[in-house]
Amino acid sequence: MNRDTLLHRQVHPSWVQNDVVSVQVFTQEMQVSSLAFTPSTKDENKLSVYNGEKFTAEQSFNHYVANHTSFGVLSVTKGECESVDLLSVTEDNFPFNGHSYIDFTSVESKNQKKIRGQKLKSLAVSRGWTHRRR
Repeated sequence: MNRDTLLHRQVHPSWVQNDVVSVQVFTQEMQVSSLAFTPSTKDENKLSVYNGEKFTAEQSFNHYVANHTSFGVLSVTKGECESVDLLSVTEDNFPFNGHSYIDFTSVESKNQKKIRGQKLKSLAVSRGWTHRRR
């Protein structure tokens, strides 16, 4: 992976307010929660993403929705993740080839994880949806 590699994050419908399809995706009607980019306890501080060198955003969506629910895909680059203090990206290829994670293990407090998640969310939102369900 290089700094420009896109990392695709699935966005659960519960992380989108007012499930309204709008031409202006990021208006007040379509706000994405920072939870989409903040690891939960079950994630063990490793936020799952798809490696954009192995999956397009649409391919990652189709792979994911075979067993789970996703509203769509937002993406950040490896370089953008690494520009956020104390975050790194690792491709572990588990449980599938192309699985990667954004590593929050060096971030100590829940508040600091949320702040970093908000930064990632802002970067992704400024890029726009890389894929949305139809």
